[in-house]
Amino acid sequence: MNKVILTVLLVVFSFKVFASDPNVEQARESLDIIKELTPWPWEEPITPIFDSYLAADFDQYQGRYKSLYMVEDLLMHKWGQSITEFIVLAELLYTFQPEDYQQEHLPAFEAAIHELDEFRLAINEFLLPYVPSYSLKQQSLVRHFDGEGIVIAVFDLFDPARLQQQREMYPNIEAEVQFGDPITFLHGNTVIDIILDIAPKATIVPVSTESKTYNEAMEYMRAREDISVINMSRAFHITDDQLDQEFADHLSSILQTKIFTKSIGNTGTDLDGANTDVREHLGLPPLGSFFTYDLELIKSFLAQNEGQPGDKNLMFAINLQPFSNEVSLTATVPGYNQLASDRSFAISGDAVYSASSTNFESGSSFSAPQLAAVSVLLLDAAEHYGFSGSEAAQRVVQALQSTARHSHLGANNTGLGFVDAQRAWHKVKGKGRYKPHPRTAEK
Repeated sequence: MNKVILTVLLVVFSFKVFASDPNVEQARESLDIIKELTPWPWEEPITPIFDSYLAADFDQYQGRYKSLYMVEDLLMHKWGQSITEFIVLAELLYTFQPEDYQQEHLPAFEAAIHELDEFRLAINEFLLPYVPSYSLKQQSLVRHFDGEGIVIAVFDLFDPARLQQQREMYPNIEAEVQFGDPITFLHGNTVIDIILDIAPKATIVPVSTESKTYNEAMEYMRAREDISVINMSRAFHITDDQLDQEFADHLSSILQTKIFTKSIGNTGTDLDGANTDVREHLGLPPLGSFFTYDLELIKSFLAQNEGQPGDKNLMFAINLQPFSNEVSLTATVPGYNQLASDRSFAISGDAVYSASSTNFESGSSFSAPQLAAVSVLLLDAAEHYGFSGSEAAQRVVQALQSTARHSHLGANNTGLGFVDAQRAWHKVKGKGRYKPHPRTAEK
């Protein structure tokens, strides 16, 4: 379901989901009950949200200026996550209370949690029409192609209950393929949401693994000849503080025939670990991200795989702020690593709405599936024009890389620049060998 349809449905059915506009007073009363019953020991982030909402003058702006006010000034896309994180921690604290206390106050506690979560949902519904949509120049492409028949593996972590709901809505999502005992995490479900927003009929193969079975998952995706695209919004595999060589061999082989999109990271640095330009300009210190180890793994793989067949089929996504006017404060950027910048695209992954979390998500993890989904549509187009297999993959990658719109922020921050799906589509078409067949004849 694309964002336009989702917005319409939220508006049409809002009277069923939300009784009224965000009710601050009721939510504030619920917050007080939660704080009393847990009991909450610290300053909480919810009261400032209430105060900001009440103080806001939403009628002073219209159109884009209202969007800028709500997203850039008020940062409303972050409110839902703050409320969700508070609720999760409050529920945990409540379990620390004596069992008889929990039983006595459970109805009041659950009712308060419900009311606060209703406020979160109402805020997100109110904000949704004002958050920028995908900025990939994909509008014409999605009117002609939908990804039907193209298989994409989502290499991630999933919440099985939510995945079952997604499969009931989308029969083109296969059963999860698990290796080892991967943790339950909603992250991959959101990635699927994004891909299907753009390429709604692509066949999705959810693949998850724990660290010990990483290479089994890679071998599986390598062996499945029907998989054309793999999206990986997680780190490369590390062994003994360096790139796992078996993983690297699998990836190198995969790239010979498939497109592989990856989030470049959320460290607030370039690949050499230096603070990004935007953080330096604002005087912000390094993030100190746990995943800085992935920077060395990326550089190592790029260096050893340079010049190998299909090496350009690995593409990275850099996270931009919601209006694509600046690199995200947490984004990893290529820096002056030419091998990385020559295969990286700048895509806004901040304030991306997820039907799975019912929140706005942020991070390069949510930039990469946009790149993957456009690749799926372009592969669909390439097939329509008579190309297939590794030839189609190469044609799509070359089209994306040669038509990217350059950014004033520089290649060290945004790589090749912005995705231009419209121009890439025409590049893919070129002098195609189009032969109508039952599925594509309608397109």
